[in-house]
Amino acid sequence: MKTVDNQIPMFEGIPSPDDLARLADLLLEAGLETIELSDGKGARCFMRMTAPVTRPDVQIAEDAASATEATSRLEIRAPYFGTLVLTDLAKVGTSVAAGAVVAQMQIGVLQIPVIVPVAGTVMDVVGEDGALTGYGALIVQVEPAN
Repeated sequence: MKTVDNQIPMFEGIPSPDDLARLADLLLEAGLETIELSDGKGARCFMRMTAPVTRPDVQIAEDAASATEATSRLEIRAPYFGTLVLTDLAKVGTSVAAGAVVAQMQIGVLQIPVIVPVAGTVMDVVGEDGALTGYGALIVQVEPAN
């Protein structure tokens, strides 16, 4: 099995146990539950993870003030899975307009924009540029403009 950009394994025939373990690791890293790969010639591999996925980047607010501040922020999440490519707008303190693209989700040549639906200020960047990212993963938090 080879890898494309050291991320997604390609295979011919049935993946080896080591290849399956690598696929499982990629699923857990990306926060995904399932993956399906195909070689385009009829060989397919489908894997579903049933273990709970923990998110180390999620923090619990220690006091009511920080909890209130966090809940007023709009969470911008990945609309698809793939490699996260952050834009220059995905920096803390940056003002963004409604409809601004703060990132792209990239799978091969396919690029899906991550759009901020309201005008505001980027308050936190959780997503990591170049990381394999799962659907619904938190990317940035925006404080809506008043």
